[in-house]
Amino acid sequence: MRSFTLLLALLFAVPTFATDPAPATYLVSYTLIKSHTKKTISALWKKNSVPKIALPVKNAVDIYEIIYKVQWIDGTWRNASGIYYVPKVEKPVPYMMFGHGTQIQKDRNITDDDSQQFICLAHATDGYATMFPDYYGIGKGEGMHLYQHAWSEAHAFIYMLMAIDELNKELKVEPSGQLFLTGYSQGGHAAFAAQKYIEKLNDPRFQVTASSPMSGAYDMTGEQEKYMFQEYPRPFYLPYLLLSYQEAYCILDTDDPYTAFCAPFDTLFKPFFQENDNRTLDELNTLLPKVPSNVMDPKLIEAYKNDPNHPFKVYLRQNNLTDWKPKAPVQLCYCKGDQEVSYKNSEVAYEKITALGVDHIKLNNLSDHLDHNTCAGFAVLATKYYFDRFKKHGKNPKMKAMPPFKKWVMNMVKKKVEKEYKAGGSDHSYL
Repeated sequence: MRSFTLLLALLFAVPTFATDPAPATYLVSYTLIKSHTKKTISALWKKNSVPKIALPVKNAVDIYEIIYKVQWIDGTWRNASGIYYVPKVEKPVPYMMFGHGTQIQKDRNITDDDSQQFICLAHATDGYATMFPDYYGIGKGEGMHLYQHAWSEAHAFIYMLMAIDELNKELKVEPSGQLFLTGYSQGGHAAFAAQKYIEKLNDPRFQVTASSPMSGAYDMTGEQEKYMFQEYPRPFYLPYLLLSYQEAYCILDTDDPYTAFCAPFDTLFKPFFQENDNRTLDELNTLLPKVPSNVMDPKLIEAYKNDPNHPFKVYLRQNNLTDWKPKAPVQLCYCKGDQEVSYKNSEVAYEKITALGVDHIKLNNLSDHLDHNTCAGFAVLATKYYFDRFKKHGKNPKMKAMPPFKKWVMNMVKKKVEKEYKAGGSDHSYL
């Protein structure tokens, strides 16, 4: 029975798209949610103590929510959602796509108070047409979200690009032809997956200019897997992965995936992972043991450890992003103090990709001390400056990675944050 289950899973590992024909249009609907003027953006920057020298305010921005068609793993078509930030400029604009971090609740509001939406607005006011996909199954999207599933993450990006291409004709927005990809945490994995699949697609409309994945778990069967068998601050990672991969690949020979967990987790997890609109990761983490694997049925853990071809391991390996050859330049941002997503994920990806002969990939360690959330703000700034080089100077920019004065200011702020972090040990976001 197990071999038969694995065979079925293999058949669905790469969708064949044979079930339903592609839709005539990918854009389902769009709604103008908010129009920011330069004045309201400046007020928002002042409220959040954001210096304009770091993130300049240059343009007014319209914010749209869009619904668009995506293909599910079985070949049928479903709806997904996202947010589109349109700078009010009368010239061609580059695209920037931002992949968000992990969430288990389905709900997503559009608000100036969300740090990741703040990042999107910051790029848009500086002239980037910015897209913020919800991924499959989050926001107003249909179906279940597949966590750390490279194909669906990437296609949330791809189909949003196709929908925006249609919408821009109505909004009279002219793209410049440049496309930048980034994201933090799960968003780092999603952005790197998007680059892989967009480059494979080779659509002349969507050619990646550069990517800057930030603090992503690219090596899930290597460096990130080690965390599953030791004390770890975010133990939700393992059950989220297993339930997602059961949905995608049928890795367990059961109709009830919750039987893979020992009591009380076999019943506790359902309200968090089934159509959850309000329960958070922090709530879940308080209920879990410090060692993630302790939530699992011990027999399943033993099978996983002893079988190199265990279906869960096979499909995790397929979703690693360490053994491929990016065509466009890549910057991998991270911090060596990260306790949530090991910095070695970035180092392993860099080592394996350069071993394949790729020389346009670089590592950017933002701090030897800062943890996952405290790292984020500095990674975002380094990413924006990296993209700005290409935006202003083309495919072979010769200017420095960061303007000297801005680099000096960022280093001064970073030293202050590192000092505060060492003194208090609180891993809160500085975005």
